[in-house]
Amino acid sequence: MTLVHIVLFKFRPEVTEEHKQRFVTELKKLKALPCVKSGRLLVGGPSVTDPIDRSKGFQIALVSYHENIAALTEYQASQEHHHVTSTYMFPYKEDLVRFDFEVDEEDEYMCEFPVLGSRGVSVRAEIPASIFSPSSNPFPTQRTPKQSRQSAPMILLVDITWQSPHKIVIQHPLSQCDGNEPSCSSCLKAGAHCVNDGRQEVPRRYISNMENRIRWLESIVKENCAHIDLGREGQIDPSEETVQNDIMDTSTQYHLGDLTAADSQQIIPGEPRFDEQRQSGIVENAPNALPEHQGLDQARAASNQHQQAHEIGLVSLSSGGGPRYIGPSSGYFFANRIFSSAGRRRKSRGAKRATADSAHLSAELLNSLTLLPARKESAIELSTKYFRTVHLTYPFLHEPTHMSVIDRVYASQEANPLDLFQVYMVLSIAALALSRECKVHLPVEGYYASAMKYVEHVCTDGSMTALQCVLLLMVYALHNPSSDVNIWNLNYQCLASVIDLGLQRDVRASSSLRISVFEQEMRTRVFWVVYTFDRAICTMMGRPIGIRDEACEMRFPLDIPDYNLVNPDISQHAPESRSHMANAIHLFKLAKVNSEIKYVMHSIQRDVPAYAYPPVRDIFAWQQDIVNYLHDWLSEIPQPTGNTEDTMSKVCKIKYHETMILLLRPSPAIPSPADEILDLCFHQAVDLLQGFGELYKVGSLLYSRLLVHSVFLGALVLLYCIWKLPRTTAKVRVDELVSNLTVAQNILSSIGEHWTEATRARDCIDELSSVTIQRLLNHHPGQSHAISEGNEGSNEIPMTLVASEENLQNVDSYQFNLFDDLLQGDFQSWSGMSDIDGLMWEIFNNSPQ
Repeated sequence: MTLVHIVLFKFRPEVTEEHKQRFVTELKKLKALPCVKSGRLLVGGPSVTDPIDRSKGFQIALVSYHENIAALTEYQASQEHHHVTSTYMFPYKEDLVRFDFEVDEEDEYMCEFPVLGSRGVSVRAEIPASIFSPSSNPFPTQRTPKQSRQSAPMILLVDITWQSPHKIVIQHPLSQCDGNEPSCSSCLKAGAHCVNDGRQEVPRRYISNMENRIRWLESIVKENCAHIDLGREGQIDPSEETVQNDIMDTSTQYHLGDLTAADSQQIIPGEPRFDEQRQSGIVENAPNALPEHQGLDQARAASNQHQQAHEIGLVSLSSGGGPRYIGPSSGYFFANRIFSSAGRRRKSRGAKRATADSAHLSAELLNSLTLLPARKESAIELSTKYFRTVHLTYPFLHEPTHMSVIDRVYASQEANPLDLFQVYMVLSIAALALSRECKVHLPVEGYYASAMKYVEHVCTDGSMTALQCVLLLMVYALHNPSSDVNIWNLNYQCLASVIDLGLQRDVRASSSLRISVFEQEMRTRVFWVVYTFDRAICTMMGRPIGIRDEACEMRFPLDIPDYNLVNPDISQHAPESRSHMANAIHLFKLAKVNSEIKYVMHSIQRDVPAYAYPPVRDIFAWQQDIVNYLHDWLSEIPQPTGNTEDTMSKVCKIKYHETMILLLRPSPAIPSPADEILDLCFHQAVDLLQGFGELYKVGSLLYSRLLVHSVFLGALVLLYCIWKLPRTTAKVRVDELVSNLTVAQNILSSIGEHWTEATRARDCIDELSSVTIQRLLNHHPGQSHAISEGNEGSNEIPMTLVASEENLQNVDSYQFNLFDDLLQGDFQSWSGMSDIDGLMWEIFNNSPQ
């Protein structure tokens, strides 16, 4: 059968011809997809008839042919189709029409397209001899018009060979290979093996499998033997002739065997089968696998020890995507070391990838626009939710000003595009938080789609308002993984605007400079929000910070509520009580400490150049000073007076634990921390997960990429310290450890309802924790020792661990070390582990191209 897929497109008048032409060009590339029959995909436009009266305004048409409904579905769900429609149709789409129909069987012959490329192969088809007889003319001179169209071109091009009285072989050079695997369409219909040009006896399926296997093996070489140059021409040893003979024997088996549906399973590039994984694991763990390279391996092992927390990561985000950089502060290599030590194996992504691909629906099914609420009061009510949640952490908007913007939008027929963008984005972010909190469906994507109609005005406007709009987009991208927004590029766009507007300088209201206190404070607030975003994102992704501290004048905003900020005499009056800005200002101070830790602990270049600030001579003394400062910062968290402030107080404590973990865990400056440091880091991870659990229970946890990264890394730190430290392991109470890990898994499961990568992170923690708990119970049955209390009340890095004699009397004889056990890779019963490469990247950014 053949399905014909027809789509008509039209654009708004403001869409440029250049954009339309680019859209057409990208559409035509879809003909290369294997699910398009014989590459038949046509794009035309504009209409040659009157586009208003006869074509109803549609300007571009697409027609494509597909073998069946499965091929059409594959076409619609493909990454390439999603990229074209989402990039070039949205947000410019106004309307489109789609129509699919099945070609009548009697007209099917018109859809048999020969592929005339240079890569074609001859096809041999066996048909019953009863169709033709040796005494009759196989091509009658009298033909119907339909027969004439179908048969006439074949008269001089077919070669008939009589093999027996019962069958003949017809060779038709024009019926060439269409590239489908494991067999081309022509060979599949003829029931014949598909071979290359009829001159090679090895089926294409076998060649394709071998190519996939080579790609997989090369990926293993690149990952584990980076010193090997795969670009060099390989030298074949004569002793390998036996291997070649085995390959030829295998090819003969492929050639003689029947190509059944079960045989069509292929090796996915980069995805080893389970039996192959077990073999590769045995080879990796064999002590004498490569004796001739033992000396070289030992040298590399010594080098790798130095690089454990200080490596270069270039990871491809998606198939076909170029490599992207990820650095040490992200925890990527810390996590990668854990999974590698645990003998992790890559799971097949077939089912998960199918689920992900099915989520990439066509643009016409997604991002439907949503108008503003009919009542202005409803818009104000929803916007208030934003200012009671997100605004408390990122106060870059001014609430009274935003409410006046809503008034203008509802009062004017032609509102300012920036006003519309701001109103829609605030509604979208507020709806996102409210829908997750109350478990109700709100038009989050619809408000976002409506806002994106005006994104061009935001990108071309260099004002403070435009920067605030970009920050709204940043907040949305961090809290909604379904958005196809590159937060890394967006971060640098914000930094560029900050520098362009001079927000990094301390510009204050004075008689010589006509600037109001309101403008002065808003400039300062916006700067610190951008600064905080930059430090958080760069830490999460392990990348250099965007603007250095010495280039900025660090003046913190005043603790003034939004509604008092417009008072011209506010600078002369002290606030009666602490405002909503108190916690935000306190978090801004922590961001500055985060910046210092990034400089000192996670810089990849340890040799400080002469023109830089004086280097830290004693890294451990500096670390103790930062611990003391953070302890003081913790004690100065504003005390809560209500439910909202109580939530913000807990958020501040969580940020404290995150910063302590960043300071204490392995880093380029201290790649192998002392056991006492790791024990303190362990307690910070416990307190971090407990803090998240408290917010999760009361429904005050705002889901975001930053949250997933923090929960995931916190759980890994906890497990790492259990594996690494026998003393810490001896003090751990299993039920409390299970409780803390369950908190992490519950949070990730809840986020996984909206973001599948959080589910993958949960699965990683689940497998690691299950193995850890089981081994703890096996080695220490009946234990009831509790995890020691958190270290919030201590600002000293402990030099000795204080523990009861009962708990630690047998520590010296406590021979097992979970981390060393994991290094041996002895968890052979482990079914597999999610791919940390893809996992950490997708946690950082959904699709940062």
